[in-house]
Amino acid sequence: MTLPSIKLTYFDIEGAAEPVRLALALGGIPYEDVRIKFSEWTELKKSTPRGQLPTMSIDGGKPKGESGAMLRYVATLVPEKGLNPPETLYNVEDIMGLVGDLKQSFYPCIYIAMRPQNLGYPEDYGKTEEGAAHIATMRKAFVADQLPTFLGHFESALDAHGGKWVASEDAPTIADCAAVAVLRSFTKGHIDHVDVGCLEISPKVVDYVERFCALPEIKGRYNNGLGKV
Repeated sequence: MTLPSIKLTYFDIEGAAEPVRLALALGGIPYEDVRIKFSEWTELKKSTPRGQLPTMSIDGGKPKGESGAMLRYVATLVPEKGLNPPETLYNVEDIMGLVGDLKQSFYPCIYIAMRPQNLGYPEDYGKTEEGAAHIATMRKAFVADQLPTFLGHFESALDAHGGKWVASEDAPTIADCAAVAVLRSFTKGHIDHVDVGCLEISPKVVDYVERFCALPEIKGRYNNGLGKV
């Protein structure tokens, strides 16, 4: 099978594009990794589907949106890699849902600083003394009260699959690409008031992320956070 030409466009951060990049890496699929500056976004936004990134262009076609669709599409290109095999489809989707729940739970902690007006606060709320204190309280509370529950769910998924991966005993799937990307994000030190060691309460999850990042296709990819070289 001849692989299509793929161009993936996103900001020069991990973010929403990282699970797709990881799946492309695991699949051994060549692609053009376009990383734009934030200053370029206003102009580029007009040409993107729904005004969002990442986008994926296939064989020079129009940019497509929705990172979840991209992730699942990538898996279809190399079925022999087992990135989303039929026999584990439900397990994969179950973990994709869990990852989505984790991100959704943490979003208010991010948007209270980035877009406080979306949560009913003044636009400059994060720059005020009250806002700064509120941000710190929310994020510390999430790490203390909600994150441990999610880590427990990931531990259960690992236990259900021989302690190897979260959706399969045989090989990493796109569910691992999604899970590792979001779990690593809490350990990179770029989120104020979130301790980089916050996953250490779950040695099983820490070991899982490190094992994934040590895979030959992934090793050496990161220079910060859990799984760094």
